[in-house]
Amino acid sequence: MDVLDALMTRQSIRKFSDREIPEEMIRTILRAGIKAPSGGNRQPWRFIVVTDREKIKQFDPEEHQPWVENAPAVIVVCANPHDTWEKYGEDDQCYILDTAAAIENLLLAIHGLGLGGVWILTCGKRTIRNLLQIPKHWQIISIVPFGYCEGAPKKMRSRKALSDVAFFNDAQTPFPESP
Repeated sequence: MDVLDALMTRQSIRKFSDREIPEEMIRTILRAGIKAPSGGNRQPWRFIVVTDREKIKQFDPEEHQPWVENAPAVIVVCANPHDTWEKYGEDDQCYILDTAAAIENLLLAIHGLGLGGVWILTCGKRTIRNLLQIPKHWQIISIVPFGYCEGAPKKMRSRKALSDVAFFNDAQTPFPESP
């Protein structure tokens, strides 16, 4: 799958089969994550791969999004702000953007390998921190449940028109949809 095809066809998948994910596939996904750009090449991301179903079931106690506990694997994505702050100071929040870029790379790799995944922000962060012994100075950014898709993917969700979100030379001139 080429990059543009992956970008145009990736979607959030929330139904997974019980099939175990091979470790080499997980390694490939993580390698894609660390290829993301980062301010000053600080690479503040930290990835904790969890395949223990009993632990995964505890990740989302308040919201109870069933696709979290049904995933055969979850990547808990954290950031160490100190990596960024060492170079740019404590007011800089580039570590959040850097980690978001890494998450998108993870999702594209997941899709490119024929798997499905979803980016989840709402989760039991305090529970996850304690359960996985995450250092206090790491910030939990999100979780990414992933696995083999169960059933056919749904129809792609619509997106806003290009002319609604992109502009040409100023903020008043919509970017044309086509020439």
